[in-house]
Amino acid sequence: MACAAVTGLAASNPPPDTCSSLAAASELISPPRHYSLKLNTLYTPQASSTGLLVKARINGGPVLRMLLDSGASFVVLDKRAAAASGHLAGSLFELVSLGSTPKPARRGECATVQVGELVLRDCNILAVDTKLLEGIDGIIPMALFAGFLVRLDVPGKTLDLEPYPAHQPIVDPAYSPARADHCLLYLASVLNESRSGYVLLDTGATYSAVSEAAARSWNAYRTMSRSIALHGGAGATDGFLLPRGVRFRFGSRVLSADPAVVVDLSDASRHQQFEVDGILGYSALRNSIVTINYRDSLVRIADPNR
Repeated sequence: MACAAVTGLAASNPPPDTCSSLAAASELISPPRHYSLKLNTLYTPQASSTGLLVKARINGGPVLRMLLDSGASFVVLDKRAAAASGHLAGSLFELVSLGSTPKPARRGECATVQVGELVLRDCNILAVDTKLLEGIDGIIPMALFAGFLVRLDVPGKTLDLEPYPAHQPIVDPAYSPARADHCLLYLASVLNESRSGYVLLDTGATYSAVSEAAARSWNAYRTMSRSIALHGGAGATDGFLLPRGVRFRFGSRVLSADPAVVVDLSDASRHQQFEVDGILGYSALRNSIVTINYRDSLVRIADPNR
């Protein structure tokens, strides 16, 4: 039985805040300019590459290997990394991943996060008592950089942050509007040209995923697929690895989601009050450049060769 990551990481009892107040209320204390951050590839025994890592310091502590995750709302540290970074435990939260049961986490004092020359303070930090995923010390949400126009070159392993143009909306038909909820972005998509719905943009998920409801379009998917254990920041769940050929379409852009798994997303659909049909994970994005405008909830997914 293989293991892989699935995220969609948030607090199950968050305050009624927007992305700007939950993850982007941090204050930039380094100069407001363009930043180009180099990333590393996360490898696991189960897959050649499963995500991207950013090296960061919390409160001036040791360099940590942090998973860059657009499917997370908070900076999350495991117990060892939290202790090394001087993170003091505080109020209790329930941390949830899509498809898994909640896990207790502690929210302490706001912290300073440094990535390269970029420094942010007053960042929300959660700590869990167990290991998150093998090979990482924690998770950094992409929305931590929501004060910038975010350009993630996945194959080039580079994260570019550009200040927004002052008082000017970004008008570009290549962007797709997203539904935003607590820093998580959901894109309208068409699954295999047969089912329309919303998928979570989740660079921290090893596999892309399809909901059980959407997978019923493959009448025999349980007999065509094999069981797989999925581990996320908030715990483990089981899924089914689908045969090849899963595709998501966003406007004219079609992405192969292989390998893709089936997971139970019914709780996410109930919470969002709209149908969540899947997760657009690293497997679908690994050959793309993803640009995120958190200010206006817009996403552009482009081919680096065009």
